[in-house]
Amino acid sequence: MRLVLTLLFFAVCVAPPALAQDVDNSEVERFQLAESLLQAGQFDRAIPMLEDLLASSPGTHVFYERLRQAYEEVKRYDEAIALVERQMARATSPEVFLVEKGRLQFLAGLESEARSTWESVVARQPSSPSVYLMVYRSLLQVRLFDVAIEILESGRERIGNPDLFRTDLAQLYALTSQLDKAVSEYLGLLASNPGQLSFVKSRLGPYMTDSSAIASAVPPVESAVARDPLNRSYRELLTMLYVELERYEDAYQVVQAVDRLEKEEGSMLFAFAQTAADGGAWNVAVNAFEEVLKRYPASPASPDALRGLGMMQEKWAQQFAAGMEPDSSQAHYSAALATYERFMIDFPQHAHVPDVLTRMGRLQQDVLGDLESAERILSEVTARYPGTRPADEAAFALGQLAIMTDRLTDARIRFTRIVTRLRTGDLADASRLELARLHFYQGQFDAALQLAEAMQENSFSDVSNDAIGLKVLINESKGPDSLHTALRRYARSQLEIRQQNKEQAVLTLNFLIDEFGDHPIVDDARFLRASVLADLGRVADATQAYLEIPLMHPMSFFGDRSIFHAATLARDQEGDQERAIELFERLLSEYPRSLLVQDARTAIRLLRGEQV
Repeated sequence: MRLVLTLLFFAVCVAPPALAQDVDNSEVERFQLAESLLQAGQFDRAIPMLEDLLASSPGTHVFYERLRQAYEEVKRYDEAIALVERQMARATSPEVFLVEKGRLQFLAGLESEARSTWESVVARQPSSPSVYLMVYRSLLQVRLFDVAIEILESGRERIGNPDLFRTDLAQLYALTSQLDKAVSEYLGLLASNPGQLSFVKSRLGPYMTDSSAIASAVPPVESAVARDPLNRSYRELLTMLYVELERYEDAYQVVQAVDRLEKEEGSMLFAFAQTAADGGAWNVAVNAFEEVLKRYPASPASPDALRGLGMMQEKWAQQFAAGMEPDSSQAHYSAALATYERFMIDFPQHAHVPDVLTRMGRLQQDVLGDLESAERILSEVTARYPGTRPADEAAFALGQLAIMTDRLTDARIRFTRIVTRLRTGDLADASRLELARLHFYQGQFDAALQLAEAMQENSFSDVSNDAIGLKVLINESKGPDSLHTALRRYARSQLEIRQQNKEQAVLTLNFLIDEFGDHPIVDDARFLRASVLADLGRVADATQAYLEIPLMHPMSFFGDRSIFHAATLARDQEGDQERAIELFERLLSEYPRSLLVQDARTAIRLLRGEQV
């Protein structure tokens, strides 16, 4: 507000001589006082002063403007309208005042009169584009978007120029959810000026929220591409719409065409591959990266594309693993490893080498189970590239590998070194959590608890949430004896799982459940045992173990999750859709407030072949 007042005062002081001579120093001081009163909300005192100022200097526009605004602030619309009419009577070109009068009439509730006033402005100069724009901006202020569309459309027709008001109409169409018409206007703009694509994308961006509206915008752009296949801006706009609709295959075809026509040397394909990856379309991203490598092997983008291809193959493998398709998952993990090995052969000196080596080591460790190769590769990274992010990640993976091979002291040393060196950050926090788990596995519950409690400050990270879970487990599961035997056995079973000794973990959990049937940790033990049985492929035993939990522990935190997992096994492993639907419906019935309710409903609709 202070800036506005300064500018208004400046307007008085630098006015042309014919105007400035009418404003003396006393009027400037009174105007400043009126402005102060307006800022303080004392309109009843400011308005009379402004009325006097305007009466003494009727040609000073700033006095008129502030008085009109003051009337409007206190909703004295009749006086504001009368003020506008008086100024209009003095003007040689009254169109600006007429437009203002129409807006005030609308605010006063005189809608029909307002519309007549706006129409009269247009009638005075029906061939002037600026008049239509004046009325349009006035309508925009009172959010009469449909009327503004009518005005601009009629102006375009009367003047006989279909290119008029394109951006203004496009904005109005977008505001009224007519995205197809908005896009049509922008296509007209791009036809004559393809360089405006960034502007068009930025204007459309805020309205890319309703999938049905976005879908309505696709046909006009597809038609434009068919009419003028050489206009790149059309194709890029179509790609944007396809991506927003998650139609990545269609978008990929458009990008391929642009790459061929424009001789992009793979740059657009590479950028699109990253876009597809961000959208979770791993298969499309893989295809795009592969095309870059096939068509442009000597391109500067090739190393990034080859590394990206391996990363996408990993992501694709994880998607298959989540969908309970182990064979497909393993095939894609093997393909990722082969891609990384190819990278090391083709680009042995590239800056991505440490990262690629670390990824190879993690694949050997976590997926393929070749711990010897994993340790060799990860140790090479820490030795050759100390102080780098990949070296820190490799050191962390080596600590986890030491846990898997029952070298707990070695693991403790590695994680402690990471914490000491990094102090803060995600790897440091993850290392602290691993140290807490090491204490937990070895029955050192007080030390584990101390570390877990120290990590709860950033409660939004996954690591901190896991630390909270460990703390709750320890606090709720101590006793009944001083050695905390039940909790020790549970901790032992978790270590056995990490060391891939799952059959022994099942035996450990069975002993715990049989010996401590009424202990608070037993429902945790039952849930863990069910998940291990599922991992071992013992689906029937796992399903039974899951379904025992809500029966034997009706108040357990794991009740709804157990039924959900049993239903998922019936659907994905046993292929029994009816049984899966029955179990998902049971979850809805017995746990109506569960966080899994929406997922269960979606699963039921999909199993029934309904649209989600």
